Amino acid sequence: MQLILASQSPHRKKLLETLGVSFTIQPAHIDETERKNETPLAYVKRIAMAKAAAISKANPGTVVLAADTPVIVGRRILQTPQTREEAVAMVKLYSGRRVHIPTTIVVADASGKLHVKVTRNWIKFKRITNAEIETYLNHATWKVAGALKIEQIEPWIATMQGTHSGIIGLPLYETSVLLTRAGIKVDPFQ
Repeated sequence: MQLILASQSPHRKKLLETLGVSFTIQPAHIDETERKNETPLAYVKRIAMAKAAAISKANPGTVVLAADTPVIVGRRILQTPQTREEAVAMVKLYSGRRVHIPTTIVVADASGKLHVKVTRNWIKFKRITNAEIETYLNHATWKVAGALKIEQIEPWIATMQGTHSGIIGLPLYETSVLLTRAGIKVDPFQ
């Protein structure tokens, strides 16, 4: 059975490869505009489901994997910053706070039925100085969701809940379960 990853994220691609499945990549180009009064978790779920449904409809009989992982502070969804100033403002928001990074995984099985799982991950940051923010932005790839590149901000993490793969954007356990249910053989040890 053919599997399509509905994402252009290099991190999701790399994580999915660790499960030992073969797949192709076909990003879903959908409108990701937030709706008025939409909660962050409702937004995440709606976007991931829309991605999976769009690619499934265009490729009948295939299994489609889609996911969405925003960075949430309070009720604000932080997208990818477009400027350095936006990145500075985002990182300053994290200082001393708990930041939610939920991931919604959606698998459309060969019949087109959607199977959904939401993981709730969070990071509690230490207080981050302006000098640390400047150093980070000078050396990190900050044009990612919420300007957070977890591999580069580990020293700032006081505590976290969830898995590393879940925070990056594709929780491997939950993804394995959904893919297996859809008929995709998962073999991370091949």
